[in-house]
Amino acid sequence: MRDLTDDVALMRPVIDALRASGTDPDRVLVRVGLPPGGLPAGRFPHAAQAAFWKAASEECGEEHVGLYLAQHLPAFHGLLLEYLFLSSETFGVGLRHALRYVRLLSDTLSARLDVDGDMAVLTLGVEADTPRHFPEMLAGAVIRLFAALTENDFRPREVRFMHAEGASAERYQAVYGCPVRLGAEDCALVFDAAVLDKASRHAAPELLRMHESLARRQLAEVERLDLVRQVRELIAELLVNGGATLEQVAARLNMPARRLRERLAMAGVRFNDLITDYRCRLAKELLLKTDERIEVIVERTGFSEPSTFYRAFKRWVGETPVEFRKRGKM
Repeated sequence: MRDLTDDVALMRPVIDALRASGTDPDRVLVRVGLPPGGLPAGRFPHAAQAAFWKAASEECGEEHVGLYLAQHLPAFHGLLLEYLFLSSETFGVGLRHALRYVRLLSDTLSARLDVDGDMAVLTLGVEADTPRHFPEMLAGAVIRLFAALTENDFRPREVRFMHAEGASAERYQAVYGCPVRLGAEDCALVFDAAVLDKASRHAAPELLRMHESLARRQLAEVERLDLVRQVRELIAELLVNGGATLEQVAARLNMPARRLRERLAMAGVRFNDLITDYRCRLAKELLLKTDERIEVIVERTGFSEPSTFYRAFKRWVGETPVEFRKRGKM
């Protein structure tokens, strides 16, 4: 199973909210192994959310930290998806545009909009094992954004969460302005469908086309990095069992080998280079961090003969495995 990731843009408003609440965000970042001064660019493992929210809760001294920080979030965060809303003809059109590119924020958000009569349901698609603070913060962020986009015409009827335990009904009502249902089948916002027709004062077809073009390029880059990450993970998994070929990896990805080779070429990498990079990194790690015999390392890195491994390692590093291990442990 591939590792899910979040874009740092999703968490930067949380850093701002920590600061606005009187909590030093650097203390939270340091506790989760990140440098102080703000989040680095790019994407990070979604699994890191648990450590982040635990640190944030303890630094804030707040049991319901996601809900607490939702009150300190700015309405706008400077995200590309927000510009898709603003440049669209109506709020509903903007929402449908934004939903196409929600993966730019997180792999975990498979959001969709369903309309039934006068009621609309925006399902956020948060993973069930995500710490509850994340969807509670996210729901607050979405409500604040939607209210700002519609000049306060957006008013949620209900918020649904999958977690069974949370804050009091009164506290949810105070933050979201509506009842909350816990233990639901999904994470969702329920609201009046009429607001979807709310016209945007900033509608601009030319800007919308420009924003969509940029969103498509960014999504293509996310998918490119995702493919390379999946291939690397499968190489690591298959090498344990004696080898990883392009055909084996392609079969695990349910695509023809030729198609995988083409997609990797479009991503600017070659399969053999990914194999080499993984073998080199694994060999270095095993030599420096373990006392495994060279014969075992040869097998674990997918080589059939020690002599082949020795020649490859000397080519990669400029010294033999024995020399590298000796120098690294001095």
